[in-house]
Amino acid sequence: MIRREDSPSGGPARPRDESYTAPGEHTTAAAIGKRYDHEFPPSDDANKSPDRTSDASVSSGRYARSSQGLQDRVTPQSLQLEFHHPLEKWLARRPFRWLLRHLSVADRNGKAALERIIESYRNPDAPLWQRVLYWPLHKFIDRMRGEVDAETFRKRLAGHAPTVRGLVIVARSVGEFGLTVPQRFVAPLFAVWNFTNRCNLACRHCYQDSDRSTIAAELTLAEKLALVDQMGRMHMPMLALSGGEPTISPDLVPILERARSCGMHTTIATNGTTMTPAMASKLAAAGLRYVEISLDSVDPERHDAFRGAKGMWQKAVDGAKAVVATPGLRLGIAMCVHQGNFHEVRDMIAFAEQLGAGCFAHFNFIPVGRGLRMVSGDITPAQREELLGILNEKMQAGGMGVISTAPQLGRVCLAGCASPEGRQSCSHAGSGSGVKARVVAKYLGGCGAGRTYVCIEPNGNVTPCVYLPHRVMGNVRERPLADIFRSSVFWEILNDRDRRLHHCEVCAFKNYCGGCRARADAYFGQLHAGDPGCIFNKKHWDKLVADGVAVVPDTQTPAEEMELTPRRHGLA
Repeated sequence: MIRREDSPSGGPARPRDESYTAPGEHTTAAAIGKRYDHEFPPSDDANKSPDRTSDASVSSGRYARSSQGLQDRVTPQSLQLEFHHPLEKWLARRPFRWLLRHLSVADRNGKAALERIIESYRNPDAPLWQRVLYWPLHKFIDRMRGEVDAETFRKRLAGHAPTVRGLVIVARSVGEFGLTVPQRFVAPLFAVWNFTNRCNLACRHCYQDSDRSTIAAELTLAEKLALVDQMGRMHMPMLALSGGEPTISPDLVPILERARSCGMHTTIATNGTTMTPAMASKLAAAGLRYVEISLDSVDPERHDAFRGAKGMWQKAVDGAKAVVATPGLRLGIAMCVHQGNFHEVRDMIAFAEQLGAGCFAHFNFIPVGRGLRMVSGDITPAQREELLGILNEKMQAGGMGVISTAPQLGRVCLAGCASPEGRQSCSHAGSGSGVKARVVAKYLGGCGAGRTYVCIEPNGNVTPCVYLPHRVMGNVRERPLADIFRSSVFWEILNDRDRRLHHCEVCAFKNYCGGCRARADAYFGQLHAGDPGCIFNKKHWDKLVADGVAVVPDTQTPAEEMELTPRRHGLA
């Protein structure tokens, strides 16, 4: 049981660790009185087999045994969805864990010995004492790099600071927790920072409930830069900036410059309407490397209707072209898939390639924020399965990269690719080929909410995911980000894949997927519930539809605004 204390501000009662559950005052969820459980009772289903059919007519066990890509790894007696790499046996040894703990400790200059080892590997310009001292570890790297030649390996590793920083976090994590599946991390691998609430649009699905105003409690620029410094000391490798609309904030460039000085890879998520050639060049000069522009449709009118203003499609497309034309920037096209544009996914992928995008990013529609007003926009489990098949098909074909916020894509890649060298979704880290990528996917564990990444709100609140704004882990004005990440009451439940409800508890793919925690919470008000958007939980989705919480709309017409009712949002 979580002990609570009254909030000094008269708001929701908070547990002693300062984590709490309550929608922000300005949000749609607060306006309708949406409630979420703050405690996590265990499953009462005695059947712990992945073959159980109480959640759906098709179980994950049966699915795995019938999957083309897993036939040689699954037997009728047991599910063997384990892919391995020789490095794992070393990492599991206690002396190696001791070594990793010591190599990942930062010195007074903020640099870990592991960073110096990698920097000096096959580097003739490195100090002689480093090449001599680290020679045994350099030989170990030679043994582990496989068929990749030394020079290529060095460029990919030592030449890319964010990768090295990520390895420091991994080393600390294995040193402290051992090798766990999925891996428990001592710090997030990246953060999505909604550093401003201001936006020039009013998109119907906005999880942030952003508008043209600035939240009074927004962090100051000095506080924002200090937070970037914290991330730097944590060795966080990546920072994704969003909003609101990040490009209309005067704080964007200073934040990018500070993040670059810390060695972080930076990206922004933007509606693209303000992206000009001059702005793209300015942001690239400040250290930005990836720009993700949202497009909802290949039809300008449909996109503009969803975004709430005419002419926005053309501005976004012009912005995308400006990014492609700017040296040093890579373009991603993001599509939030819902009932109104589900039929356009293939066309959008083709259009993204035509624009010159290096990546197509699929975003789950989650009924949170203003999305609570269009519950009918969510796609069904069957539609999601079709969508993931399309994404996997494109991923295996090569060319433009594909990422998805649906953790089930990892399962679809595992099961749907017969070639051992096929592409594998590696959660938020993108994708890779072959067994190594499948090993990485196993440790990253699909849904990374509160595990591999966190969200930071404009007022400094830290949450597990952008789609979980009501699950507040703490505030950076009150405690350091590193402390918030580890001490939140949500940390344990998000890391423990056995503490799930519905089929997510027993799923054969739970280490590669874990189910979308945000969708589970949005529909059930329980952070550890099963993901009702998955085919293995279809009976629970059907019940949500029968109860009026989820909605099956006429898919021939775009999703319409839904009346806010207590029954629809699970309040009655």
